[in-house]
Amino acid sequence: MIMQMMGLMDNLLKKVNLDLKVLTYGIMATGMNDGIMEFVGGSDTISSVLKNHKGSIAEYFKEKRPSSSTPYGFEAEVMDTFIKSTAAACVFTYILGVGDRHLDNIMVKPDGRLFHIDFGFVFGRDPKPLPPPFRLIKEMADCMGGIDSEHFNRFKKLACQAYNLLRSSAPLILNLLNLMSDAGIPDLSHHVDPATALKRV
Repeated sequence: MIMQMMGLMDNLLKKVNLDLKVLTYGIMATGMNDGIMEFVGGSDTISSVLKNHKGSIAEYFKEKRPSSSTPYGFEAEVMDTFIKSTAAACVFTYILGVGDRHLDNIMVKPDGRLFHIDFGFVFGRDPKPLPPPFRLIKEMADCMGGIDSEHFNRFKKLACQAYNLLRSSAPLILNLLNLMSDAGIPDLSHHVDPATALKRV
C-alpha cells in the first residue's frame, strides 16, 4: 500500500510537470504473510555507502559516476537526480508518517536516486521515542554542498513545492487510504483506529 501511495503521489506531481526522479519497485502480496518484491539492482544502503566511502555520499558518487567538469567531482545529472529524489523521499515519508528510518532502510543508486525500503512502521508509529518527521541526515546535505549551498536551497524549494502540490490532492489520498482501512494493515487498523491514523496523515 505504501509503495502504491508513493507511486500515486509521483504520478500526481508528474501531471503538473514536476518529475522528482522517484524510484518505485514492485511489491505484490500473495497471502497474509507472504509476498513477492522486486529486486532493485545496483543499489546500496546509505549506511554501507557511508561506511565504505569515508562517511561521504559524494565520495560514493565520485567513484561510481566521476566527472572532472563539475566542481563536486561527479556528473551533474547525478546531483540533479539526488536532489530531486531526496526531496520526494522526505515529502512522501512525511505525509505517510513512515517510521523506523535508520540508514539501512534508506538506499541510493549510482545514478543518484535515493529511495526507501521497509515500511513496517507507518502513519506516525515508530519503534523509537520522539522520531523526526522525516529523515534527512547531515551527509545528505553535505553531498548537496552543505545547508548554505545553491543545491540545498533547490532541494528545499522542490520539497516545499511537492508538498504544496500534494496538499491540493489531499481528498484523493485520504479517501484511498480510507478504502484500505479494512485490509488488515496493522498501522491502519490494528494498533490504532483508522480515523486516528488518517487524522495523522
